[in-house]
Amino acid sequence: MQKKVTFAINQAVLEEAKAIVETKRFKSLNSFVEKAIKDVIERIRREEIKKAILEASRDPKFLSDLRDVEYDFEFADFEYQGK
Repeated sequence: MQKKVTFAINQAVLEEAKAIVETKRFKSLNSFVEKAIKDVIERIRREEIKKAILEASRDPKFLSDLRDVEYDFEFADFEYQGK
């Protein structure tokens, strides 16, 4: 579902966006802006995941649990390789 919204944007940024749209790389200014917003959202999500992984890598309880899981699957992996 699409929703109409209004933004205030720097004139120079708007002109650059329009110039890119004129190269036919995007079908419209709307599609360009939507893609740009989606890209930023995705980048932020990835940064958040990286941060969570980094924090987990410093958490002794998480690391202990990870070692336990690796140990539990060590034998399952060995059995699988033999078949």
